[in-house]
Amino acid sequence: MASSAIAGALLNATFDERGLASLVLLATASVLNVEGDAFALSLNGTSTILSSSLPVPTRTFDAHGQPTYRYSAAGDLTVHVAYSVTDAFVSKQLTVSSARHAHNVTNVTLFAGARLLLDGAAPAESVVARSPAGLRDFALFARWSTTGALITARNPFLTATPHGGGGVTLSYEPMMPVAPAAPFSADRAHIGLHLLTQRKMAPPAQPLDEAEHAAMQRCVRAAIAAPQRASSVKINVGWCENDFQIDISTAAGRAEYKRIIDRAASLGIESILFAPRNSDVSSIGNGTDAWGWEQVLWFGMGERLRMGLWAPGDPLPASLTEMLDYFRLRGVRPVAYVYPILAFLAGTLPGGASPPWVVHGTYSSSDLATKRLGLGPMRSDLASPALQQWLPKTMRRFADQTGAGGFSFDYTYFEQGSPGGRPWRSQYAQWSGWRAILAALQQPKACAGRQCVVDNRQANHAWGPWMWAEGGTYAEPLQSDEQPGSWMFYEADLKTDRLSANRQRETAWSYRVQSFAPAEVVPGFALHQTDRDVSPAQKNVTAGPGCPRGGGTGRCAELSRRRDFDLLGYRYSLLSAVGTGGANLVLNMLPARDEGEFAAFPAEDVAFFRQWLEWADRSRDLVASTRVLPSTSRPAAGSLDGVSLLRQDGSCTGAIFAFSPTATPLNLSLALDASLGCSPPHPSSGVPGLLLLRQIGSSDRSEPAGGWARQLLRAGDALALTVPPTTALALELEPFDGASLVAPLVLGAAAGAASLSADGALSLSRVVGEQGAAAELTVLLPPHGPGAVSRATLNGKVVRFDALPPLDGRPPAVRIRGAWAGERFGRAHEIVAAGGFSGGRWTGTFSVPAAVLEQLAARNRSYDLSYDLDPNSNDEANVPWLAPGRLLIWAKHKPAYAQMGLEHTVRHIHDRETYTHIPTPKVPRRTSLVRNLDRYKPLLNDSFNAAGSIDGTPLLMRKAYNTIAPSRARFIGHWADVTRLIKPGVQQTLALQLPPGLKPQGVHFENVESLLSDEAALLQGTEELPHLRTPRGVEEAT
Repeated sequence: MASSAIAGALLNATFDERGLASLVLLATASVLNVEGDAFALSLNGTSTILSSSLPVPTRTFDAHGQPTYRYSAAGDLTVHVAYSVTDAFVSKQLTVSSARHAHNVTNVTLFAGARLLLDGAAPAESVVARSPAGLRDFALFARWSTTGALITARNPFLTATPHGGGGVTLSYEPMMPVAPAAPFSADRAHIGLHLLTQRKMAPPAQPLDEAEHAAMQRCVRAAIAAPQRASSVKINVGWCENDFQIDISTAAGRAEYKRIIDRAASLGIESILFAPRNSDVSSIGNGTDAWGWEQVLWFGMGERLRMGLWAPGDPLPASLTEMLDYFRLRGVRPVAYVYPILAFLAGTLPGGASPPWVVHGTYSSSDLATKRLGLGPMRSDLASPALQQWLPKTMRRFADQTGAGGFSFDYTYFEQGSPGGRPWRSQYAQWSGWRAILAALQQPKACAGRQCVVDNRQANHAWGPWMWAEGGTYAEPLQSDEQPGSWMFYEADLKTDRLSANRQRETAWSYRVQSFAPAEVVPGFALHQTDRDVSPAQKNVTAGPGCPRGGGTGRCAELSRRRDFDLLGYRYSLLSAVGTGGANLVLNMLPARDEGEFAAFPAEDVAFFRQWLEWADRSRDLVASTRVLPSTSRPAAGSLDGVSLLRQDGSCTGAIFAFSPTATPLNLSLALDASLGCSPPHPSSGVPGLLLLRQIGSSDRSEPAGGWARQLLRAGDALALTVPPTTALALELEPFDGASLVAPLVLGAAAGAASLSADGALSLSRVVGEQGAAAELTVLLPPHGPGAVSRATLNGKVVRFDALPPLDGRPPAVRIRGAWAGERFGRAHEIVAAGGFSGGRWTGTFSVPAAVLEQLAARNRSYDLSYDLDPNSNDEANVPWLAPGRLLIWAKHKPAYAQMGLEHTVRHIHDRETYTHIPTPKVPRRTSLVRNLDRYKPLLNDSFNAAGSIDGTPLLMRKAYNTIAPSRARFIGHWADVTRLIKPGVQQTLALQLPPGLKPQGVHFENVESLLSDEAALLQGTEELPHLRTPRGVEEAT
C-alpha cells in the first residue's frame, strides 16, 4: 500500500499501510520516524488484540485526505483507526464495534510500543507529567537536544511509559461496553513536535521545558468544545451572598432578590447563579441529598422534577414566574443549580420501577438501616447512556421554558462500589459519561437560544484539562468549596477579599501551570463567599423555615450575613480575577441584599467594576495569551506574583498584572526578552522599538482612575518597579513613536495637563504624587516645537529642571527632581518595635498625619453606611473588613512554614532509570489539592490573648480570622480599632503584651490608602534627599 502525506502549518505527516509513519517539523526539517504505530485492545479482562498481528487493514480517505484504517479482528469485531492532521499535531482515534456480541473494553493501548526516532536517533530523555489530583498521567514528553515530541490522549487516566531505544506505550483502562447498538470510541490521542526553548518552568512547577508546556496547552485549547465567545463570562454566584436564605414565595423575599439582580445589571454582570428557597414548591423535608440543599435546585423545582411531579413544560408557580420575568426585564440570565447524581424519577415508572440510570450501591450499614438516600443506596449512574441522553435533553427543555442561561453543577461524585456491588462502573466510565453530558450543553444555542454557561464545582478541579475543555465553561473556581473556612490562605491579611484573591491566583496558577489549562477555561473568582457558619453573636438567632441543619445555627436566618461587602479589598480581588482568569469572571458577595450597602455603594465603584469587566471584553486576544511572569513562581507568602497578557506577534505589547500579597513593598524586575515573548527589532533595522509603560489600574482607591505613564522602555530592557503592600497593579505596554507627540508627556506621576508654548515655557498642571516620596518626573517633548525649554512650572510653581538629550531614538526630554510635600504614611504603614523584640512586651512609636483622618472622614462621607460598632452587639464591629472608615492596627503573627508536599509527581526517565521526585499525596475527598512548599501556616490555635494600649489607654484587642465565625484554623492575628485614640501629628506609643512564644511578623496600620499631594519641594538633585524613597515612576528592583 502506497504511503500518503498531509501538510499542516507547522508539520507534515506521512502514513503507510498501517498508520502514522513520520512527522516533519517544518521549522527545522527534522524527521520523526514513528516505527510500529500499533494499537492493542483487551476485552472482558482476558483476550488481547494487537493490531500488528492482524491482517493489513483497508484504508480510505476523506475529502481532506485524512486516512481511516479498517481492521477486522477475531469474531465479529471491527476497529476503525482515524487520523487527522492539524497545524501542530496528528490525532488518532479508535472506534470498536461488534456486529452481534457485547464486550467489555478493559484496556485500550493507543500507542503500543511505537519507536520514536528523530533523524535516526532515540530521545536523550523522556518526562511523564502526572495529574496533580493523583489520578494518572497527562502526557509523555520525549526530548532530543533541540527538539521535543508530545504524546497524550484526552483523559487523565493514562499510563504513559517510555521504553529503551525510543519506545512509547500509551494506554488506559476504560472498563466500558461495546455492543451491537453501541460502538465504543476511544479517547483521541495526539502526537506532535516542537522546538525546545531550553528554559524550564520555575519550581514548584513540573520540570518541563516551556515549549513542552506550551505544546500541551495548545493541544488542550484545540479540544475546547464550546464556540468561541465574543466576550468574557460574567456571572454572579448568588450562593455566595447566601441567597438560599431568601424565600421567593414571599413578596419581601422577591424584593430582596430583585436588588441582587439590579446590582448585577448595574455592574455589567450577565448571569446569576439563582438558588433561593421557594416554599411554594419545595421543602427541606423532601430532600434526598446529604448536604440538605435539594430544595434550591432547578430554580426550586428540583425536588418535584426528581419525584416525577413536574417536568419542563409544565406550569411554573407565579412566584418563580415573577422572578424570571424580572431577570428578562433587567437583561440578566438566571443559571440553575443542579446535582446530577440524584435518583431522578426513581420509582416513578409502572410497577414502581426506576429508569436504567438509577443504581443501588453497597454503602454503610447505618445508611441502609435508616434508608437514607443522601449517601446511598440510590443514585444516578453517570456512566449510564440513558442518563447521558435524558439529563442534557431535560436541561435544554428547562432552559427553553425558563430562560436559564446555564447550569451550575455540584454533588458530582464518581463512585465505585465494593466488588459485586453498585455502582460497578469504573471511575473512568463515570468521568467519561459526565464529560458527555456536559459536552451536550456546548452547542451554540443550547440555553434558550444562546450559549450556556457551565459552572463546575465539587471535585471538578481534579478531573483534568480535557474535562474543562470539552465540558466547559471553566474549572472549579477555588479548587474547593468557596466558604472561607474550607480553604487555607498562604498570606495573612485583614481583608477577606484580598485573601480570597490570593487563593484565586494560586488556583489559576495551578490550573495554568500544572494542569495545562488554556486561558479560555481558567476561572477568575472575585470578591468572596460570605461565611455561612454561626458566630457567637448569632447563637440565639432562630433559624429560618428552610435551614438544612435545624434551628439555632443561624445559617438560614434571613438576616444572617446580608451586610458583608469588603469595600477596601474588592478592587484587589477584581484585578486579580481579570488579570489571571479574565475569560471567566465569577463574581460574588455583591452589595445588594443589605439595603444600606445597596444604596451606599459609590458611583465611582460602579464605574470601576464596569471599567474592568469591559476591559476583559475588549482584550479577549490578550486574555487568551495569559502567562505566568517568567521571573515569578507560584503565589506564595511574601512573594510578588503576576502574569503577562502580551500579543503573540513578538511586539512586546499588551498588559502585565502584578500583585503584592503582603504588608511590605515588593520589587519586580522583568526582562523584556524572549522569555516574555518579546522580539527586539534588529539593530540594523533602524527601528527604535520604544515601548511606553502605563499604569492603567490599581487596587489603591487613591490612584487616579485614568492611570498614568511610568517609563519609556524598549524590547530587551529590564522593566523594574515596586508594587506597594497588598496592592494589585495593572500595566500596559504600548508602542511609542516620539515623532507623533503633539504635547509633552509626563512620566513618573499622574498629570492632568501638559503644554509647551512657542517661547519654550513648559506648564504641568494637576500633577500628583505620594506624600513624602521622592519625585522624579521625565517630560518627553514633542518634536515640532521650540528647540529647548526656557522655564517650567509645576502646578503653578516655577521649578528647576535638567535637559535630557534625545538618545537611542528617544525624544528630547527634561527631568524634574524633588520630593512630594507631606509626611510619608503609606499603605500598611509599619510600627517598628523600639529596641527590637524578644518576647512579652512590645512597644513602638508612631505619628499619624492629619491627612489620614481626613481620608477616613471622606470615606465615611462617600460610603455613607452606619455600622453597629458595639463589639457585644453583632458581628459588624468584630469583622475587620467592615466599617472601612475605622483606623485599625494589627499584629501579623510570624508565619511558620511547613513542607506540605508538591501536588504532582514527575517521573524523570534518563538512562533507563526512574526518579520519583516527591510522592503524590493521598488527598481525601473535598480537600484542596493546592499545596505549596512555602505556604503560610497559621498557628492553628486562637487561644492566644493579647493586650495593648496607646499612650497608656487600653485597647480592645480582637482576634482576626478569615471567617466571621471564629475558627482556630483560620486565625490570622490580633487587631484593634484605634480611631478615637489618634492625635494627628503627635508622636504616640503603642504597647502590646503578647503571650510567650508569639512573635509578630509586623505591626501595621490598616484601612489607609495612598496619601497624594500636589505640592512638591523641588531640588536640583536626589543626592540632597537621602531620606526619600525611590520615586514612583523610576523604581529599582533589588
